[in-house]
Amino acid sequence: MSIISNEAIARLHHHLADDMQRVNQVTLNHIQSKVELVQKVAQHLLCSGGKRLRPLLTIACSRLFEDQPGYAVHLAAAVEVIHSATLLHDDVIDESDLRRGQPTANVLWGNVPSILVGDFLFSKAFQLMIEAKNQRVLEVLSQASTRITEGEVLQLTLSSDLNLSFDHYLEIVGAKTASLFAAACQVGGMIVNMPAELEDDLYQFGYNLGIAFQIVDDILDYSLSREQSGKPVGNDFCEGKVTLPVLLICQSPEFLPAWEEWFNKPTRSQDEFKTAQKLLLENETLEKCYEYAQPFVDQAIQHLLKMPAGFVRDSLGCLIQTE
Repeated sequence: MSIISNEAIARLHHHLADDMQRVNQVTLNHIQSKVELVQKVAQHLLCSGGKRLRPLLTIACSRLFEDQPGYAVHLAAAVEVIHSATLLHDDVIDESDLRRGQPTANVLWGNVPSILVGDFLFSKAFQLMIEAKNQRVLEVLSQASTRITEGEVLQLTLSSDLNLSFDHYLEIVGAKTASLFAAACQVGGMIVNMPAELEDDLYQFGYNLGIAFQIVDDILDYSLSREQSGKPVGNDFCEGKVTLPVLLICQSPEFLPAWEEWFNKPTRSQDEFKTAQKLLLENETLEKCYEYAQPFVDQAIQHLLKMPAGFVRDSLGCLIQTE
């Protein structure tokens, strides 16, 4: 099975602690607002924790080629701010109550402030990009922002389609998740002295990592291991999202009617989630999902191996473990 290694993320954070501290400081400095509500909503999300994986990738990819990250710090902050803006919008769309174990901004302050502060964060992200004074970087991150929005709309139009194809699933995941992973990696190298011929490999590393990351996240939402660790499960089911586990089990005519009944309802209960979880586990659907993730793991590693050897490359490789 392939998993995203939290231990490897922690090691990278430890190795790049000074850089990431600068990223956090730049981020907080750039979300300042004279409007108190804007400040409260933005800080509520940005100070709520999280892995900071996307900005970490930007810093790590810059460190593949330079000893000092330079403007990569500002780009990493921009990446985190873009991600935070999308989370504010996502929570409104999904009517989410919790994010990182805390009440979401839309629960605390309402949908309209959440959407508007998300827009505020997008504008702040572009200010951070401009400070890097690199037109190509601006193009890459703005294209990623566009793709994220397109992915959201595509998911919205296909959200209840239990006959969703794997290609459509990849299109949604590629836009919503992998595009920002890819851009985060690419701009980290672009802002330093990365050889031009490696630019696409760095992009492809991030893109494939992002696909694998999302597949694993889809798996964990139905996994007993996350439930046993005390972390929340079942959010995707409660929101009626057709993720990879659902897509795969619904290919069987035997199980499709049950999922149609659940997903045609406006809400789903915890008892229904337990039944759905049991079906996935008994039919080894989650194990099949790991098999779907493996080619993306392999592709990510293949592209990463073209980067300069050293601790950073090894640490990036360890983000995805194969067991």
